[in-house]
Amino acid sequence: MPNESDKRLTPADLRQRTGLTQVQFAALIGKSPSAVTKWEARSSLPRGTPSEIKRLCEAYKCTLDELIEAFEGIEIDSE
Repeated sequence: MPNESDKRLTPADLRQRTGLTQVQFAALIGKSPSAVTKWEARSSLPRGTPSEIKRLCEAYKCTLDELIEAFEGIEIDSE
């Protein structure tokens, strides 16, 4: 039986820890709900300046390490 600590952290986990819906979270960070949906479907990676990434950490109430862990493995669209 898998241990809870073996579960990989996901973008949805980070948002759910805040208690916000995708729509509420999108409004908080100034992005569209579809952007948040894409992040959580692991089909898109948030892009931004260091200060925007810092704001994501603040909105998710997570460390930079947690943010990286949650988004690792997502392919960056090079187009």
